[in-house]
Amino acid sequence: MTDLAAEMLPIFRIETNERLDRIEATLLAVEAGNGDGDSIDSLFRDAHSIKGNAGMVGFDEAQRVARGMEDVLEIARESGVLESTLADSLLEAADSIRRAVRDEPAAVIAEPVNGTPEPSAPRSMRVPAEKVDRLVDVVGETVLHRRRLDRLVDEVASHDQALEDELGGGDLLLEDLQDAVIRMRTQPLESITARYPRAVRDLAAAEGKSVRLEFEGTETQLDRVILDGISETIVHLLRNAIFHGVESPEERTAAGKEPEARIVLRAEPRGELVAVSVSDDGRGVAPELLEQAGERGSLAEVLGEPGVSTAAHGSDLAGRGVGLDAVKRHVESLGGSFEAESQTGRGSRMILHLPLTLALVHLLLLERGGQVFGVALASIAEVLSVSSEHSLGGHRSLEVRGASVPLVDLADVLGATAPPAGPRTPTLLVTSSGRQAAVICDSVLGEQQSVVKPLGALLEGTSGYLGAAILADGRIALVLDPAFLCHTPGRERVAGSVLPAETTAPLGPKVLVVDDELTVRELQRSILEAGGYRVSTAKHGREALEMLSTETDVALLVTDIDMPTMDGLELISAIRGDHQHGSLPIVIISSRGDEEQRRRGAAVGADAYIAKTEFDQEALLQTVGRLVQLP
Repeated sequence: MTDLAAEMLPIFRIETNERLDRIEATLLAVEAGNGDGDSIDSLFRDAHSIKGNAGMVGFDEAQRVARGMEDVLEIARESGVLESTLADSLLEAADSIRRAVRDEPAAVIAEPVNGTPEPSAPRSMRVPAEKVDRLVDVVGETVLHRRRLDRLVDEVASHDQALEDELGGGDLLLEDLQDAVIRMRTQPLESITARYPRAVRDLAAAEGKSVRLEFEGTETQLDRVILDGISETIVHLLRNAIFHGVESPEERTAAGKEPEARIVLRAEPRGELVAVSVSDDGRGVAPELLEQAGERGSLAEVLGEPGVSTAAHGSDLAGRGVGLDAVKRHVESLGGSFEAESQTGRGSRMILHLPLTLALVHLLLLERGGQVFGVALASIAEVLSVSSEHSLGGHRSLEVRGASVPLVDLADVLGATAPPAGPRTPTLLVTSSGRQAAVICDSVLGEQQSVVKPLGALLEGTSGYLGAAILADGRIALVLDPAFLCHTPGRERVAGSVLPAETTAPLGPKVLVVDDELTVRELQRSILEAGGYRVSTAKHGREALEMLSTETDVALLVTDIDMPTMDGLELISAIRGDHQHGSLPIVIISSRGDEEQRRRGAAVGADAYIAKTEFDQEALLQTVGRLVQLP
């Protein structure tokens, strides 16, 4: 493959998949009797383009199959008729081409900032997804830098109106930039729906059923990461509706329904959330499940139990469990919730309540035991003041407008140390997937719209948290998972809180923290500063070396291993070869905790090694404290 062909490959794969999606949609319309002469021309043009492009980049098999499609369609063009019976063979040919060029798309479509292209010149630009994600990271770091700058010049600006005006204008520009970058990460739901009509057609045919799939509101925008995550989830809901919800044509006719069932995939904005639903006009869930839902107050809660089926009997294709428990868990892991509705003989509706974006979230900030946390505002029903409580089934409860709601102390849930909550303490009524919990905290600090970052490889998989947000004062607030808070009382705790209580300004030795992930850097900064250390940070080994050449008072270095530009092991080797810093104490903190990595770390000269499974603030402070002494 030539260099030019290699450069064209990502674009070729994207364009080919787009043309194959269009071919499938057109063939399904032809098969349903809705095709016309334009349909044949459209199919021919797409097959011809795929053939030519495949030849340019060396995909011989794709080129061969596309040529065969072109031959069939040329005959149809001459006769002006494409027999619906040919749809099957042409769809199989499209599948063969898709397999031949299969690979994950390497780019996303970045729309203009306002989301609406100019009518006179509709344009779009292909931007690699990783570049958009990197831009989000850079903007997040810029916001953090600006907040620190604001704190430093706050007193001066209060006496200088011109400076205060300039800073205010800069804040507005930064907010616009942040909003524009977040919008670049969003795409319409319809960007992932092209394959659904084909999937529904094939699944229904396998079951001997007739099903029509309709779309409503699929122009609604969602975060690209969320769209990637829910694509298979939606297929699961469609499959479930076909196998367990929709009746056979004979059953439907006997029940006074149209032989062809109707499934609707709908998306609708709801404030900071988007409701994505799959509804059918089938038989509804089994009556005994509706009865259980009445007793427990939520059909989603019943269907979300492992092994529960929406039908009274299983299917070779669907199995019994249907996987709605997995659907519920996945949606909750995205910071959303799952809801279900059903009427006997009328059909069912499964609803995914999803955040519009994972990157920018409207949070309610709260404090417990000196630590600051955030909860997505969309998951909070109200803030209460607890004056009395009662016990229900051996667990603390709170009565809210006649309903008993589990009462939990945030410190207990997170396994943190905190003094007992005082009288009339603030309590958040948190909701998730039909469940509620009243969560006790010390104080509510207010609302803040924040860029929420993943916890990074070091803390990946830590239960109870969805990510971390950088506050206006530069501190880190962990964003709590509403589903975890609303779990039944007696839940397992998070293994140790990872944020320390706020203390006075540190005056101790300086520690240089090196990590390519912003969240991890700032989290370690928070822990170390609260422990009495001064902290500087660097994004990779090369930057750390440059800082060591100018910051002569660094007493200890904490570094990750896997970083761009210069990794942690290379950094340590360079430091040990430098006579000025050769004896600097060095701690490795890495998500890779196997013996081989520990051996390599020791071989290059690390003094200590903390693995992800061992990481919390006490482990970090104890390790650093053994190597440098506080005054």
